[in-house]
Amino acid sequence: MKKVDATQGALTKLIFIYTIPLILTTMLQSLFDLADKAVLGNMAGTTAVASIAATTTVSSLIINGAVGLSSGTSIVLARFVGQKNEEKIRKTIDTSILTSLFVGLLVALAGILLAPYFLTVTDCPAECYNGALIYMRILMAAAPVTLLYNYGSAILRTLGDSQRPLVYIIIAGLVNVGLNVILCLILPQKVVAVAVATVASKLISAVLVLRRLCRLEDSARVDVKRLCFDLHSLASIFRFGIPASISQLVLPLGNLQITTAINSYGADALAGHSASISVESISYAITVGFANAALTFMGQNIGASHGKRVRKTFWLCLIYCAAIAGSTGVLSYLTGELWLGIIVGRSSAEAIRYGMARMFYVALFMVIHAVNSILISAMKAFGYPMLTSMTNVVMTLGFRIVWMQLIYPLYPKFVTIMQCYTVSWALNFLFYILFTAIVYRRYVKTGACKDIR
Repeated sequence: MKKVDATQGALTKLIFIYTIPLILTTMLQSLFDLADKAVLGNMAGTTAVASIAATTTVSSLIINGAVGLSSGTSIVLARFVGQKNEEKIRKTIDTSILTSLFVGLLVALAGILLAPYFLTVTDCPAECYNGALIYMRILMAAAPVTLLYNYGSAILRTLGDSQRPLVYIIIAGLVNVGLNVILCLILPQKVVAVAVATVASKLISAVLVLRRLCRLEDSARVDVKRLCFDLHSLASIFRFGIPASISQLVLPLGNLQITTAINSYGADALAGHSASISVESISYAITVGFANAALTFMGQNIGASHGKRVRKTFWLCLIYCAAIAGSTGVLSYLTGELWLGIIVGRSSAEAIRYGMARMFYVALFMVIHAVNSILISAMKAFGYPMLTSMTNVVMTLGFRIVWMQLIYPLYPKFVTIMQCYTVSWALNFLFYILFTAIVYRRYVKTGACKDIR
């Protein structure tokens, strides 16, 4: 396994060595989620698929905020890796592992207790409610291992190892697919079968990541028996991680009204909308890969005071991400009917129609989302995640609420809901590009990058 050192070597080559495993990891995660829906769609019908889809926004709301704290780990750890500060690297990693488990327990408790409330608030279709409730509670119970995997894989990626998380997700995903089929044949409740298979795969991936961290050969090695909780490290992680958590929470919060409106169109709309997200997952995987590369490479080079490499990393990641993610977004739309038919069943013409309506306003404009992702990572790497949070609160949460309260009632159509995504992306872009320019100028003026002054 090749460990990437972002502070030296040819950047383009290193970025792709680092990014490709990340893209494949995210893509495989989406494909395995797609396998859940495909198994349900073919073995249980559209209602079962919609039951899982009904939990997506709610589960994201509860889990994403906790996962967002791992961005704080990535930002802090990347600086220390660039500085080669072994003591702070060890303390940051130990604190992150303990934090993931503690926060995971809180998330599990909140998710299990609040699941009925959230499903009611989002007007989950009656025919989907029971399946959605049991699926969500099983998934929430696994929050500690989910967060352990996310924090652990974030640590490995920041240390320059993006390949092992890919191997682990392949192993866990294959187990997930196999258990999906086996348990759906055995258990009468297909949604329960898929939920159990998903939890089993998350447990396997978490164990594999922790096992790797315990076998590292340098100061980053985790000793489970001697994990050390450091308050200063926790404060640093929270300083950068809480704004990232707010950003992660804003998206599902902004989507609550959207989800409620989509649910009002019935199970076909819910299934088609969910299936289209799965089809768009390749483009999302590309943006996640390059965004993580930008955060890690820029963070390490900021720590090492390599200003030219910071600037070059930003532009390379921006260009590659926009070009590749934008192209795949267009391609996914052009072939969308084929993939939607595979997921929801070719006989579900109405669900396919809803799915294509979403893809017209989302997949075709994926280039905007790609650019936004790099700009967000740049601001995080420079140490200003609060700017992204502020923009998200105003232009994602605030704007989407206003859109659904004022615009949608005037034109109460499914496509009006989908247009909200495109317009909010465009507005975010205007603010992100302005804030990134301001932050970069401040970075140059501080004198931390004398090689570009």
